[in-house]
Amino acid sequence: MQIITEIPDGKPGRPDNQRSRFLKCQPGRDLPKKTEVATGRKRNAFLTGKVSPIATDYYMENETDETETNLTTSENFDFLYRSALRYAGLMGIKLPFRPRKGGSPRMNIAGLYRAMDEALPEQVNLEEKAGRLYFCLYRFHEWPDYTLFWIPIDFIEKISVPVRCIVREFIRRFIRHHGLNMVKETWYYELALEELRDWKNRDPDASPQEVRRNSLLAESYDNGKISKALKRMEGKPFCVRLEDKIRECRTETKRERDLLGLVSEGLELITPDSPCLIRYYYDWAYEKEPDFPPVGLDTQIMLAYSNNDMLAENMESYFNSDCRETYAITPVTYMYLTPETDRLFRMDDYPERLSKWMQRFMQHIAGSF
Repeated sequence: MQIITEIPDGKPGRPDNQRSRFLKCQPGRDLPKKTEVATGRKRNAFLTGKVSPIATDYYMENETDETETNLTTSENFDFLYRSALRYAGLMGIKLPFRPRKGGSPRMNIAGLYRAMDEALPEQVNLEEKAGRLYFCLYRFHEWPDYTLFWIPIDFIEKISVPVRCIVREFIRRFIRHHGLNMVKETWYYELALEELRDWKNRDPDASPQEVRRNSLLAESYDNGKISKALKRMEGKPFCVRLEDKIRECRTETKRERDLLGLVSEGLELITPDSPCLIRYYYDWAYEKEPDFPPVGLDTQIMLAYSNNDMLAENMESYFNSDCRETYAITPVTYMYLTPETDRLFRMDDYPERLSKWMQRFMQHIAGSF
């Protein structure tokens, strides 16, 4: 029996709504033609398996009391059917589906899903929430594949004092706005830290100086200067009236003027009315116990100390290794359908604007400091 379960919620970089994957579909990135799922990932057998003349029901196992709930009920089909009719009406099309008289709810749900998947330009998942089935429409945003936006702070020591406070405060606000983790909160960090501490055994050819250098770096990350610098980014503001500070700041170096320009642009992306990345977190291929969990946005975008030290190099190696085994979560706009849905699916361009800015910001830091 296949188990459908809820995704934990409430953590930065995780969805803030509880939901369960009933169907998983990997379409690629908004291709004109919907594609099949990737190798090793199969659509739910309930929807794609051969339906026998007397169709069996489909159950969800409740984790709390281990009881089972039948999802393929007449009530669930009625909810899905009314949701589909409503959305087809909003699109101005006729729903290409008619329920089978005398057919089981399972057969009708499977047929309705196929009709929706073929008729809509968006990708379609079938999901469970609180014992009820929903159609979920979604599209991928344009986002650089397998790109790490690890925002460093070590470069700040290389800029003048007036600019230093401005940049620190901006990064502090940026991290807070998006609810991003710092490097020490990822599981890659623990692996990389252990590797630094055990460098002598991992690299028998390493010199005593290299072993000591990596050991000191691990200590600094664990409870030293680097740890304190990262912790400070979670504290009180470095300055007030940030926008005024930027306008009043005068610097003679072009690299600092360009940096202030990028900071000004970045502030426009974290206004009180700006969305945060959590809003776009959607794991379209969720599995309760995957062989390899996906690489989350909270791993791809986070606060780092440096992108050039040995710990960062080790973490990037683990990231690359995971990317060969699984997929990476990228921003997605999604929408659940109900019989009361009153608008068509739409998406903004915030993730696109954010990623383009982050690329320029990170490139300037790497090339100028």
